[in-house]
Amino acid sequence: MQQVDAQTVTRYEFDVPRGPRDEVVREIARIGGSIVSLSHPDAPGLSEATGRIKGNFTLAEALEKALAGSEWYVAAAGNDQVRIARTGENSSDIIVTAFRGKLRKEDSSLLTRSDTPLKQTPGTVVSVSQAVLASQNVTSLEEALRNLPGISFTPGPPFLLSSRAGVTNGTSFTNGLRNASRAGPSPVVDAAAIEVLKGPSSVLSGTAVAGGLLNIVPKLATGVSPDEISIGGGTYGYVRGSADVGGAISEEDRLYWRFVGLSEFARQKNQGGDEPSTKSGTFLLGYRNDGWKIDSITQYYNTRSPFSRRYVNDTSQDRIIDVDDYFSRDTYYQNESIAQQLQLERNLVAGNNFELRMRARGRYQRANESFTNINCLFGCIGDVPVLVTAYRGKSDQYSGSADFYAKLVTGRLEQQLIVAFDYAGAKGTNFDVSDFGFGLPAPSPLAIPTASTPGVLLSQSRRRDYGVVVQDQINWGRFHALLSLRQTWFHERLTNDDPLLVPVETNVSKLLPTGGVVFDATKWASIYYSYQKGITPPQQFARQANGDLLPPAITTGHEVGAKFELFNSRMSITANYFRSTTSNQPLPNPANPLIFIPVEGRQVDGFELAQVGRITPTLFLQSGFVYTRPKTEVSRIGQPKYVANAWLLKTVGLGDKRSLDLGFGANYQSKAGILFDDFITGARSYPRVAVDYLRFDAAIGITSGPLKLNLTVDNIFDRLNLYNPSVADSLARAPGRDVRLVLTLALPGAR
Repeated sequence: MQQVDAQTVTRYEFDVPRGPRDEVVREIARIGGSIVSLSHPDAPGLSEATGRIKGNFTLAEALEKALAGSEWYVAAAGNDQVRIARTGENSSDIIVTAFRGKLRKEDSSLLTRSDTPLKQTPGTVVSVSQAVLASQNVTSLEEALRNLPGISFTPGPPFLLSSRAGVTNGTSFTNGLRNASRAGPSPVVDAAAIEVLKGPSSVLSGTAVAGGLLNIVPKLATGVSPDEISIGGGTYGYVRGSADVGGAISEEDRLYWRFVGLSEFARQKNQGGDEPSTKSGTFLLGYRNDGWKIDSITQYYNTRSPFSRRYVNDTSQDRIIDVDDYFSRDTYYQNESIAQQLQLERNLVAGNNFELRMRARGRYQRANESFTNINCLFGCIGDVPVLVTAYRGKSDQYSGSADFYAKLVTGRLEQQLIVAFDYAGAKGTNFDVSDFGFGLPAPSPLAIPTASTPGVLLSQSRRRDYGVVVQDQINWGRFHALLSLRQTWFHERLTNDDPLLVPVETNVSKLLPTGGVVFDATKWASIYYSYQKGITPPQQFARQANGDLLPPAITTGHEVGAKFELFNSRMSITANYFRSTTSNQPLPNPANPLIFIPVEGRQVDGFELAQVGRITPTLFLQSGFVYTRPKTEVSRIGQPKYVANAWLLKTVGLGDKRSLDLGFGANYQSKAGILFDDFITGARSYPRVAVDYLRFDAAIGITSGPLKLNLTVDNIFDRLNLYNPSVADSLARAPGRDVRLVLTLALPGAR
């Protein structure tokens, strides 16, 4: 018998009456939001009667009960599919798969290190699935994150994700493994979902990021793929082609392959420079046999992102000024990455009351980053200093983890014990060159430097981040508890060829607790509390005026809330109150973006509401609202007080394999705060950016048989919006109106 993956863990209420096996299987799939594909619908035994299926089960468990006593069994579950194989046969006869892909992710391992239903997770994990992104014609991480409540994105380098008044400083993860810092935001066409764990939890990441843990859930090769190709075009000379195809290398050995590729190019960036482009390709191998689950992911991408138009906040008249004279269409940043990831999972013991599983994952990524930029330092108005910079950096990132997972059931008490070790090591080399100018016109961009460029500054870094985790996840009737301790170590050494700067070493050792409890008040509602603590080491660019690195930032988070599963678990709602306190928070000095200051006692609290799922079988809604209240003045910086988002998708059946999808969405962020120093008077203030962020988006998709035509319009009213500010003198414009039309063809044999 094959291993059942531990991904499909969401439970549903089933009450399926006795009937023919094929009809019972179809009804179970319908309740689980899936459909059934039969390779051999006339196979003997499908018409045999099976007993009543009643109770609270996962989709895989309910199917196992329906198949009991037959020659069929659940071969694998996960990746939005359940594969059912027949004893003695080399191919699956029944495929249960989510209709057009799951529109919501129902479980996560970000907080618990094991796949756990979100209703039983003592914390907030927000996510967006690939099916939702496809309805929006989205290929970039920036646009994907607009679906997540309370998340603000600022483009790089490094790109910043901010939430609850904290930022990520470019840190992200792929299936729980740290990505290279020079890799930039990756394309999302090869992602099954994007998820963010709110709060400063370090149980997975070690040295955590205060603004939320961003994790990319990769697609896998499981023998069932959409087998589709697409072409598209849009405004500003945008063209695109993509493919997602796969199949079996050997059905007998359960060895599968998959390829996901994207190429896109535009004549210019909306409200930015020239020739943005993306080239990416991911090759996946998957093996499911004899208790083994093995996945190999080989990924390459190259992205070129021009800088956006720049604005300055005029505090004297409460308005935004376009600094067109300082904008150059030749300024851009570019990232190139090649990565190899290997995931192994093996059931050592599989019984009704005891399970023991070994899991190991490893990732290597080599990344290159370069940019050239022009930035004015004191307001961009009049005769002000102008900083012209160019940079090239490369890094090698090694990430790995290994753990033993044990599940022990004693009566009503279930314990899931984990002992884990993880390691992330990186080494990087940077080449920087800069120049200063005054007044108008702005100077031309500098060429990307090499080791032989005159005046180039060479710096190198080596980093090790590792830890040991001991965790117990307890289920006892209606109670669910998480107790976790992590001893984390961090070491970084920075060297510089500037004779005035000495090598800098940072060493951090910290015991980090994580805990939480969930109580199932009813079958559809639960209440929870969580305590999270994290540490963020100083970044190599975050230096004080004397050249020293900042001390580590310590963040403590408390969260209490309620979770609801409504409409027979089709929709999930989370409401929570949070409080986050950070000491030694790095804060950019607006007088010089290269200098940071440590801020003591930064504290915020707030309220969040997140909802995702189907209101009716044909009406999907993903929305959220976040209110953040600062306790200290510096907490206002870069943190909107109100953030809201929504995406509504309605499917209308037209008969004969035809349907119409109508989508409409909106995003809102209130005026974010910035730090402003008056260098004449020495006065410090915290003004708000003069404009709110507001955009409306729409989509219409027509499906006819294997063809789907999807038209999207982003920022319908072409409103002037600004990215969440990171420094006071450089406010970047977010995209204006964009129109895209994508034609997708499902290839013959797609399942």
